[in-house]
Order: sequence, then C-alpha cells, then structure tokens
Amino acid sequence: MSVKLLTSVRYSVFLIALMSGVTYAVAPPVTDSANTDTKKDMESPEYVAEMKAKVFSKENSSVANGEHRFNQTCVYCHGHQGSGGKAKKLQGREFDADYLFKTITKGKKRGSLVMPPWKRTFTPEERWELVTYILSLSEEK
Repeated sequence: MSVKLLTSVRYSVFLIALMSGVTYAVAPPVTDSANTDTKKDMESPEYVAEMKAKVFSKENSSVANGEHRFNQTCVYCHGHQGSGGKAKKLQGREFDADYLFKTITKGKKRGSLVMPPWKRTFTPEERWELVTYILSLSEEK
C-alpha cells in the first residue's frame, strides 16, 4: 500500500513540475503599465534601428547572448539549436533579419500552433540578439 502512495505522490509532483514549466515557457511574463512610456520609446523605429546596428556590430557576443536567451525561452518549441520540435526547425534555413525580428516581436499563429509575441518581454536589443543567433544556425559549420 505504501508503494502505491509513493508512486502517486511522485506522479503528482512530476505533473505539477511539468505543467508549471510549460506555462512559463509558453506564456511570457506581463509587464506593469508604469513601464509603458519607456517601452513606447524603445519601440520607435529609430531606436529599433539603432539597436540593430549595435547588435550586429558586436556579432560574436550578440550570438552568445541570443543563444542563452533562446535556450531559456525558445528551445521548448524549436528544439535544441533550432533542430525542430513542435515548431519548424530553424537550422539550415535562410531568413531575412527583419522578418525574424518582426516574427519574434509580434508572434505567429499557424493552425493550432501559436508563437507568443515577445515584444512585452524582451527589449529590442534582446530580440535582435535572438535574430543573430537564429541567423547563425543557417550558416554551414
């Protein structure tokens, strides 16, 4: 009887851990409205272009930062090093940097698969770093 109870407890703990991890990975945190004015300034086309230039000027560190962020938030759907999973694989595909930035910013819906918008979670600089990492996956190694 104690073996059944122990098995049930282990199973319950596993399910709770799994569900909380999936919820965090899929649903980006919501920011408060006090930062809204700052965020609006950060989303201006001039600022976004400035961040793009900054990130691409220091590409090696940007790719490393983007990889770290990808492993924290994107790997659940896109797989390790963009190898695919619930979403299409990113490895070996040719992308336009602006298309990737827009997709990361606004999210995407394809059938029942939904990529959440990361605009409220990541700064433009952080999104551009993700772009540099994804572009590095298309390069031949």
